[in-house]
Amino acid sequence: MERAPVSTAIIRLALPMMAAMLAQSIYNMTDIFFIGQTGNLNMVAAVSLVFPIFMLSQALGNIFATGGASYISRLLGTKNSREAQQVSAVSFYLSLASGAALTVALLCFETPILSLIGAGEATFEHADDYFSIVALFMPLAVTTTLFSGLMRSEGATDKSMILQLLGISLNIILDPVFILLFDWGTRGAAWATIAGEAASFAYGIWYFASKKTTLSIRLKKCAPNKTMLRELFTIGIPAGLSNLFLSIAIVFSNRIAARFGDYAVAASGIQMRIASLCFMLVFALAMGFQPFAGFNYGAKNYDRLRKGFKITLIFSSLLCCAGSALFLFLGDFLIRLFINDKQTIEAGAAMLRVFIAGLLFLGIQTTLMTTFQALGKSTAALFVSLGRQLLFYVPLLFILSARFGFKGFIWALPASDALTALLAAALSRPLFTVMRKTPE
Repeated sequence: MERAPVSTAIIRLALPMMAAMLAQSIYNMTDIFFIGQTGNLNMVAAVSLVFPIFMLSQALGNIFATGGASYISRLLGTKNSREAQQVSAVSFYLSLASGAALTVALLCFETPILSLIGAGEATFEHADDYFSIVALFMPLAVTTTLFSGLMRSEGATDKSMILQLLGISLNIILDPVFILLFDWGTRGAAWATIAGEAASFAYGIWYFASKKTTLSIRLKKCAPNKTMLRELFTIGIPAGLSNLFLSIAIVFSNRIAARFGDYAVAASGIQMRIASLCFMLVFALAMGFQPFAGFNYGAKNYDRLRKGFKITLIFSSLLCCAGSALFLFLGDFLIRLFINDKQTIEAGAAMLRVFIAGLLFLGIQTTLMTTFQALGKSTAALFVSLGRQLLFYVPLLFILSARFGFKGFIWALPASDALTALLAAALSRPLFTVMRKTPE
């Protein structure tokens, strides 16, 4: 992060994250793929409905993963490893506690939550089977997200990749066994997911208890102070809210899709997982850039920061173009891999083709938002997060679907992406002011 050629540094930091996120995309598709092989459209719809609830663990985890990672990278840039160890330990115990609190809340309000997210008579039992199991293990999911962020903060993106690949691989192996061989349906998908999370959690504990890291999760290092908590939550909360807003937006999307039929809910769930293939790669590239940006900002090496930003923006835009070509020419084929239902295939393919219009703006908004987070610009990061999920997407869902029906429903997301990119660009002036400073 300090001396390597900028393009080499970005690639070396990003490639492990991109490999892990590619596997994460496959992981996101695995449950719904094997559920789809049962031929039960209601099960596919049920897993799609519950997916936003599982994302709550990522929302909580990202508060500490992003907030902690941003602060730790800047501390390491100033050679303050002692404070960095305290930040990692505090983040670890806060993530465990918040995950436990989330489990209690979800189990106490399980039935009203299932009704709120749109589980109806045909899907309620399948959704309940998945929900009740996943909710029990939220502390593991929250802390695993944290571990990945802490590893990235010290440049150990290869270890973050291993952490994610370990859990993902186990989930992929167990899905066909639990869902198809044991005939456990959505319960099988949930248990396979939890087994993967447990494996990743165990690896994270081993890594941070070893001497392979400069960070720590030991209890005696857990010494929070006002400055640390302010830095952690100032950056972390906007990042966590981004996942929370996305979860809420998906709930609204599923409820509106249900007006068109269960096939639309199933198609939306499948399309979202396929589309995440490109989104995850762009996000991983940006996440690889984040510790580089934070380190060089802390070290006041603005020239490297500026060059890294330009390279990341170019690479992310190229990835979006490649994703657009893939979805344009193979949309129908990709949807058909998951389920053999004509109406669902047609709806999902239409969603993928329309998604391309917003994909072209994704690289801009993701690179800018990640840079805001890395440099501690929490307000700008929050507004960009708000823009994509709630400020633009949810209102457009209601307005366009009411005016244009199903076509309006599928155009809401790309319209939101375009508006969010414009908002991010409008907020970026202070960022460019920093990057134009004379190198020190």
